[in-house]
Formats: sequence, C-alpha cells, structure tokens
Amino acid sequence: MTILSLLRVSTRFAAAFALGAALGHHACRRRAVANTTNASTDAGDAQRIEAANAAAAALFGVPVEQMQGSVLSRFIIRPDASAAQPGLSRQRARLARSNDELRQLSAALQAIREQERTHIARELHDDLGQILASLRMDLALLAQAGAGNDQQVRLMDAMQTNLATAIASLRRIATNLRPSALDNGGLYIALHGLRDAFARRYGIACSLYADEAELQLDDIASTTVFRIVQEALNNIARHADAHAVTLNVYRLNGELLITVRDDGRGITPADMEKSGSLGLIGMRERVWGMQGDIVVSGDESPGTRIDVILPIRDHLL
Repeated sequence: MTILSLLRVSTRFAAAFALGAALGHHACRRRAVANTTNASTDAGDAQRIEAANAAAAALFGVPVEQMQGSVLSRFIIRPDASAAQPGLSRQRARLARSNDELRQLSAALQAIREQERTHIARELHDDLGQILASLRMDLALLAQAGAGNDQQVRLMDAMQTNLATAIASLRRIATNLRPSALDNGGLYIALHGLRDAFARRYGIACSLYADEAELQLDDIASTTVFRIVQEALNNIARHADAHAVTLNVYRLNGELLITVRDDGRGITPADMEKSGSLGLIGMRERVWGMQGDIVVSGDESPGTRIDVILPIRDHLL
C-alpha cells in the first residue's frame, strides 16, 4: 500500500479514516490531512484526533475545531453498535450503493463525452478542414493567374490570411477535443504535443520526463492520463501564475505515477474546498474512475504539486 493510498479516504466508506501512521512526523501528517480533499483525520497515540480537514468535519456535521482533541471513537461506529442499530446499518449500505452507482454513472458519462469529442473532432478535421484547405488552394491559383486589379489582389491576399488563421484555429479546436496523436502516435507522443502546445500558447516553460516504452496503454487508460495532465496544465495556466512546470510520468509495479509540479503561487486548502473547482473535481473523478489515488498539495513552496497513482495492470498493451 502506498502513502497516497493511506491518505485517500473514499466517501463510500465514510467511517474509515486515514490515521497517517506511515507519514511519521506530526507536522507533515497535519499538512497532509489538511491538504487532501477527501475526508481525513490524524490520530495520536492516545487515539485523540490531532488534525482533521474540512471534508471530515462536514461528513459528521461538526466544525473542524470540535473534532480536534476529541476521542477518535466518538466518530467511529463500532461493529456491535451497527448491529444494535439495524436501521443505521441499512442506511449506510444504501449510501454506499448510491455512491457506487454515482461513480459508475460518472464513468459512463465520461466515456460518452470522449466518444462525442472524438466524433466532433473527426468531423471538423475531415469535412470543414478539407473545405477550408480547398478554398485556400483556389485563392492561391487565382493569385498566381494575376487576374484582377490591385484592389482585388489585396482582397485575395487578405482572404488567404484569414483562411490560414481559420485553418490553424480549426486544428487547435479539433486537437483540444481529441488529439489525433492519441490515435496515431499513442500516449507518449500525445503528451509531448500537449506540452509543446502549452509552452507555446502560454509562454510557460514545461519539462516532460517519460519513457515511451512505459506508456503503451489501452485507449481508456491513455485518454484518462492525457485528460488528467491536460486539466492540470489548464489549471496552472488559469490560476497558478507560474513560470515553469515539470511533468513526470512513469510506471512502477503495475501502477502509473504522475506528478505535475509548478512554481506558481501555490494552491491553498480554501482553493481546494471551493464548490466551483471543476478542474480538480474532474481530475478526481477520472482518477477514481480507474480506482486510483490523487493528492494535491501546496506545501512545497513555491507552487503546487499533484500526485496521481493509477493501477494499470489491466490496461497494458
């Protein structure tokens, strides 16, 4: 079990807590508890809660301050207590089942959305892209023929420029919807293209460390990894005010480890608790859809670090 696995507490098992024993130092443990977006606590040797985050407090309907210092058993239902309260046990079972169904629905919606993205991207590239390219060629032939007066020539030149801009925009939009490199070159090539486009568009230096041999994955895993990295870079561009980004993607013992680090202003616990943090929500849903783990931390000043672990034994080519 990895450290990230110890940190993650699924809401499907609301009574389970990450006790942080593998984290060692108390200060490090408190920061880990505070920065994870899942319901987490840290209990000391006396089984009193030394640190709790907002998600854990919300789970039990009490302030964070009220949990800290309390006996851990106050918030854990013993097996005999559940047996004595069959209604509570049934309620917990229904909640777990509903949570599983929501996860399955989210995964299905993600798959449908990817299919639609792929379809639209191909339509744009194959149909509209070819039409624009044909118009550009026709204009080039007219210009070579030298027909018309100076005003008409200037008009054709302007049309050539506009068509070139339209074609470039079309390619960018189609790539954002579904990068052709994922289908034609695989995840390794697609990640390099994503890095290059990010650095070119936002002027932020971006380094990618990955081994192509380790990224031979099926379409489900490749798309998931690509979208996680893409969303992380989008968040950096929007919010981080960073100058440099480092991406590490490598395989270890049947798991894929992804690390995204930037040197920006650093994410805060308040940022992670915002209801409108759709980028973080999207990343978590994709990670959890593959039964993985994700930790977002702003401790390593300056900047933010995102660590993701995905089990990929069943997704290798």
